Amino acid sequence: MVVCEGPTERDFVVQMLGPALAGSNVFVEARLIPTSRHARGGALNGPRVLRFLRDVLRQRKDTHVTTFFDLYGLPSDFPGIATTARDPLDRASAIEASLHEDVVREAGCRPDRFLPHIQPYEFEALLFSDTSQFAREQPEWARWAADLATARRVAASPEHVNDGPDTHPSARLERLAGYHKARHGPAVAGRIGLDRIRHECRHFAAWLSRLESLRALV
Repeated sequence: MVVCEGPTERDFVVQMLGPALAGSNVFVEARLIPTSRHARGGALNGPRVLRFLRDVLRQRKDTHVTTFFDLYGLPSDFPGIATTARDPLDRASAIEASLHEDVVREAGCRPDRFLPHIQPYEFEALLFSDTSQFAREQPEWARWAADLATARRVAASPEHVNDGPDTHPSARLERLAGYHKARHGPAVAGRIGLDRIRHECRHFAAWLSRLESLRALV
């Protein structure tokens, strides 16, 4: 069970991670957290996340549960958010550790069933693994190719692309005329391919490797 932050992450899981992991006999189902009677995804807060993950883990005892949440924009009540780590990969790892501790305690489950993943800084960072693919998805975006390439080049990795509210990965992509994250994000990721993404994005690659190594719970 992959509990996703929003529709973009869910579609990426369904379209790319699901088929790839099936080759390792790991079969995924993506879920969004209800935020109202008619809405799902987004609006994460600590208590809501803990309740939902607890309930998912308690539904069955033979499933693994993981998350696909953005580091950018996590609320102040999220487990581990007060970490003093500065590097985004270190921050994500510290928050994952706190989330794991809180969820396992809340659900009363085996620790190995829950594998939290916090993506530095957000899903859109993965798309900076190969910025040339934006123009191949939409030729009119070629005018921004140099800016996107520069943003990637000056960062230590795609998972480090973030300078603030106006320059985090998705904010940069919103400048592309007609860009729609839920439609174009997974499409561009598909053009890039998982091999390139995992080569460029160390934190994401570690998560994917853990998922590929999962075995049936007994």
